[in-house]
Amino acid sequence: MAQLVEVNGHNIEFPDGMPASEIEAAIKANYLNIPKAKPVAVRAGGMINEIPRQLGLTARYGLEGVANAAQLVTEPIRYLQDLVTPERTPSMSDLVTGERKPKSLPLGMIATQFADKIGLPTPQGANERTIAEATKFVAGGALPIGVANRGADMATGVAREVFTKLAANPTSQLTAAAGGGLASGASREAGGSDAQQVLGTVLGTFAGGLAPGAVSGAATRVRALKAPPMQLEGRVSTILRESGMDWQQIPQNVRNQLLADVRNATNTGEALNPDAVRRLADFRLTGATPTRGGLTLDPVQITREQNLAKLGANTGDDALQGLARTQNENNTRLIGNLNTLGAANGNIDDAGRRVTSTIAGRQQGLRSAEQAAWDAARNSPGYRQPISSGVLSDINRALDDEGQMPFMSKQISDYMAAFQTGQRPFTPQDYRNLQSMLAREAAKGGNEGYAAGLAQRILQRADIAPTQPNGPALTTAATAASMQADDAAGAAARNSLDAVNQARRATRSAYAYEDSSPLVRSVLSDGASADPQRIAKRFIVNGTTNEARVLAQEVGPTGLATIKNALLSHLKNKALSGASDEVGKFSQSAFNKAMREIGDDKLRIFFSPEEITQLHANGRVASYMQVQPIGSAVNNSNSGALMLGKGFDWLNSVASHIPMGRQLVIDPLRSLDITLSQRQAQNLTPSLLNPTPRQAVPGLLGPAMSMGGLLAAPRPVGE
Repeated sequence: MAQLVEVNGHNIEFPDGMPASEIEAAIKANYLNIPKAKPVAVRAGGMINEIPRQLGLTARYGLEGVANAAQLVTEPIRYLQDLVTPERTPSMSDLVTGERKPKSLPLGMIATQFADKIGLPTPQGANERTIAEATKFVAGGALPIGVANRGADMATGVAREVFTKLAANPTSQLTAAAGGGLASGASREAGGSDAQQVLGTVLGTFAGGLAPGAVSGAATRVRALKAPPMQLEGRVSTILRESGMDWQQIPQNVRNQLLADVRNATNTGEALNPDAVRRLADFRLTGATPTRGGLTLDPVQITREQNLAKLGANTGDDALQGLARTQNENNTRLIGNLNTLGAANGNIDDAGRRVTSTIAGRQQGLRSAEQAAWDAARNSPGYRQPISSGVLSDINRALDDEGQMPFMSKQISDYMAAFQTGQRPFTPQDYRNLQSMLAREAAKGGNEGYAAGLAQRILQRADIAPTQPNGPALTTAATAASMQADDAAGAAARNSLDAVNQARRATRSAYAYEDSSPLVRSVLSDGASADPQRIAKRFIVNGTTNEARVLAQEVGPTGLATIKNALLSHLKNKALSGASDEVGKFSQSAFNKAMREIGDDKLRIFFSPEEITQLHANGRVASYMQVQPIGSAVNNSNSGALMLGKGFDWLNSVASHIPMGRQLVIDPLRSLDITLSQRQAQNLTPSLLNPTPRQAVPGLLGPAMSMGGLLAAPRPVGE
């Protein structure tokens, strides 16, 4: 433990165990001259007694500061007045001192003399004089701000705009004035010359003007550190959801990278720019390298990046070709993304052949089943037993009702008439024959085909029943059933009828499939529309959403990949205008147009949500890379970049023949270009934050500074 000894009211600490004699000697040698500490009450009283003096100093500072500011108006008037005022006769004092008093005094000097006359205290010591200077600057700055505010309320037009600008950012103006006053006063107290005091005023003004912005930024960062951290993933997912992107459809590795990017940007505590975050998500999804211009879409930044890329590409210096190579790598990446999804394995013609072969195979299967069913019916005992021919009357009635009777084939009409007149019995074999005749006629099309198709549909839907064994009279199904129960011949006829009906169902299934959709009808037609290339173009590329659903049903799960890859191949072909991957330039306009023509509803049939997100990101990134917004000035002709690039190469060549030429000329130029241009383009953090208005800094002749300080001349030390 240390031991404390009181000396003149102060507690002095000595090491524990130190002999008393040594402590006494140390006190005599070092501490006897310590001023006796004043009691707390005395010190508090002194502070209270000092209040009137401080108020008086404040009044003096305000009076002199306002007067100095007013000199902006009064000094020109005083100068003109002195010009027209006659010379004053020298006084005895002038003769003794050898000095001539001016005709009139500046307003600031008058204010100082007035303050002296009414007994206001004057600053004592360097600190008080420096604070006095700063306070006068602030008081002088407040006057024009107040006048400008009042003027902005009363004036109109241009005058109002001028007053508004003069009154803008009052905090910055006043802190600038304070900074200028402090710097000026400190320079004077340190023995600075007039020029040094002016320079100190200028530097202090700029520092003071920047202070509010710096303090605000620091406070924001402190709040960001102290406040409970908001779930970063929640912020980003909300931003993307509001822009139409599903956070859960983004791969985990891409999410992690995006969160890292945003975390780096938000370390400053500033607000995120939602549009830039969404664009960065697109870049990360595609694996392309973003630039600041691609994230902000700022026309000036885009102009710089595009022209710099052209300039670098036109030089022989690898170090200047970074942006150009990045653009090329991004182009390759966009093409590679389509290949990864399946474009490399896609072929639109192969997909057309896959569709036609699938439909033809299904038709062949149905027709084979139909043939097998009819073969079974044909081998049944009652296959040639007579059946009711009432359906033939139904056919004629329908043709007549729709006015199609004149278009029915005479051969078919005569064939049906023989059964209706009783010339020959109507058997299942005849039913089958009539069915085939109508099908062939319907396939011809035209009015004759329509009439035959109408008759064919009625024949397919009709119920058939056996006739009475002993005559042409028809029996009901119930009567036939009761008669056949005990009659072996009737049982054979019933079994034969069941076989015929089963065959008829197989026929209906085959016909129903062949007429089920425009796709199936086109594939099974005998015309040019059945060509696989035409089928692919008509239904895979240009088909409607409903036709796409039919297409997906036809090819089945195993064929969906073929259709998907074909669509990807089509999109890539459009994006590259048919060029190969090695030399193709990814066109955002052509790709996005092809995407719109296909449509998201159709894409959802063949692609997963994640794949659709990837495709749209590919298109958007291509747009960010190639956009030239209004206000940009990209040198698309490449002429200027070519000249500058070749000029740089020429300069490089010349400098290489001069001792230290490369080190003194080329390397600094290249370093400047890389540092200020390419690196700036690849610095993404500023682009992820909301742009904030720059804190205005009063100019050298700003009202708070000029009126409160610069118009007051520098003074010698001690004044």
